[in-house]
Amino acid sequence: MERRKVSIIVPTYNSERTLERCLQSMKGQSYPFCEIVIVDGFSVDRTLEIAGLFQAKIVQQECNPALARNTGVASSTGRYILFVDSDQVLSPSVVEECVKKCANENVEMVKIPEVFIGGSFWSRCSAALKNSYEKVDILYADSDDIIHGEPRFYAKNQLVGGEVLDRALLWGENYDLYQRLRKRGVKEGLCRSEIYHHELASLREILLKNVRYGRSMPAFVRQTNKRIFLALLKQATLALNIVVKDFSSLPTIIVGCAFLLFLKAYSTALGLLIS
Repeated sequence: MERRKVSIIVPTYNSERTLERCLQSMKGQSYPFCEIVIVDGFSVDRTLEIAGLFQAKIVQQECNPALARNTGVASSTGRYILFVDSDQVLSPSVVEECVKKCANENVEMVKIPEVFIGGSFWSRCSAALKNSYEKVDILYADSDDIIHGEPRFYAKNQLVGGEVLDRALLWGENYDLYQRLRKRGVKEGLCRSEIYHHELASLREILLKNVRYGRSMPAFVRQTNKRIFLALLKQATLALNIVVKDFSSLPTIIVGCAFLLFLKAYSTALGLLIS
């Protein structure tokens, strides 16, 4: 099993608020053969100090998330690659399950269910909405007119020989990689263990994030030739319907989710206009 080492790649920038629990979840894995590769954009907080406490390999570079992951792959020594964000937490058996799925079922990329968690009111609304998107993905797994979730775990041999993720994309870069690998016929699997994602706490953070995404969407459309806007509208409608059903006894959450959809649409459109 040691020959099946897993390299866990984490892009960071001023990530001290969430990084420690992220790295603790990696050290707590039931699978022992892991290395942690931190690709840091020159943080000025305690990010590097925290990474050092967990014996992570640290690479510093000015980069966006796509380029950071490419750098992480180039710096890794594992047979498998797991892409993790600094605000995510792994359940204890997720790495072991992914490795076994690749070894026993001959798959080379694995989707991992993602559960979103919020603390403040707005982050709870965002989590409820994104968890509904996850349900839409499952319910409409065979549909080609929605944007499906992408794998996070890959056989490294599928990620070498050129640029792994398109560095021009600030949104959709993981989905773009997934679609390219699917066209090559790479077999995929799904594990049961989950990743937990802690949502942004403030409306301002959500607004700025979606402006960045909007600025990147024209590049995504050019690179992939995919018509995404109708797909995004359909998914948003389906997800909001699920929120209404799941939170019928909590109307404030429903109203909050509806407002967040409006805010995300507005900020994405603003990003498109200034792109």
